Amino acid sequence: MMTLRSFAVALAALVFYGFGAVGGMAASPSGRFCGEMISSGDYQDVETFFNVDRDGHVAGSYELDEPAGRVEGTLTEKDGAGTSRTLVWTDKYGTGLLDLKFSDDFKEFKGRWGGSTNGRFDAASHSWNGIRCTGIAD
Repeated sequence: MMTLRSFAVALAALVFYGFGAVGGMAASPSGRFCGEMISSGDYQDVETFFNVDRDGHVAGSYELDEPAGRVEGTLTEKDGAGTSRTLVWTDKYGTGLLDLKFSDDFKEFKGRWGGSTNGRFDAASHSWNGIRCTGIAD
């Protein structure tokens, strides 16, 4: 009888904690986001990739195809927590800030980015948005 009781407790714990872990993993900015941003004076399709380290800091990369060619860049967290983050972007054009606000479920984000002049960050004034990509390659 004790074995059956132990099994029931273990099963209950697995169900309870298992579902919690799955929900917790989904509630993270980690992943691939498809969207658009203003670049070269027009809207461009952009793929943004985010990772979260064990301290909760967000980093990543992005790729977009402009009329002049492909642009690849990196993202490093400057500050923020939860659904609001400020990242530093770096690519062939230079560096600047990206201010992001994720939805509560981390399925999408809305952001604004700006460049830098003489080592000082400009105001974030250009849009950069994304939603989790769906499809076979995800």
